[in-house]
Amino acid sequence: MARQALIVLMVVIVFGILVPIYKGFGLLDPRILLAYASLAPLFVAPASAELAAVSASGLLGRIAIIVAWGWGITVLILGTAIVTLNIVSPRGEFISPPAQFIASILVFGLSASVAIALLGALLARRFSALAVKNILRTGFLVILLALVFGSRFLPESVTLSIFDRFSTRRALMHLAWQSSVVCTLVAAVFLVAILKSGPQGQFAKLPKTEIPAKEEDE
Repeated sequence: MARQALIVLMVVIVFGILVPIYKGFGLLDPRILLAYASLAPLFVAPASAELAAVSASGLLGRIAIIVAWGWGITVLILGTAIVTLNIVSPRGEFISPPAQFIASILVFGLSASVAIALLGALLARRFSALAVKNILRTGFLVILLALVFGSRFLPESVTLSIFDRFSTRRALMHLAWQSSVVCTLVAAVFLVAILKSGPQGQFAKLPKTEIPAKEEDE
């Protein structure tokens, strides 16, 4: 727990204080703000891998706690970054992105976190916690590599078209809302799959001597 708290503190310091000092008003770039909102699933994913034996009745409560924790840290980081920016670069009035844009990216971060948490819980019914974490990390890495190096494998005209289309705040806001709907639908599919699969059998993990005698007779 202490190690986890230290990691969270370091992340808040780096992204909430150091990055705004370095970037200045460049922090208000819509793409950077969207990247901040996308931090939430990264906090949620590892915790969701530990939900293997949670019953269906307690699963939603555990997922709600995990998502609230991960998403709450993201809101804290983003809020700290905006406050830090106003402290180090005062303009006489509080500078912040438009409320509609902030709402769109935060809702996207929340819906993506719910989808990732349910995916982690679903995978945890098939694989060990370590395997689930590795699967999710690999998925994040693939997405990151696609974002960084994808332009090298696409025609230049396509790359320029994509950059031009999503270079404005309005376009990214629409993308965030649309992605939120997609994540919500995906989360619903994962939830149905989890409810149908049920938790891992408890007796399957117990030695034969620990299985109640009544069930052995049957």
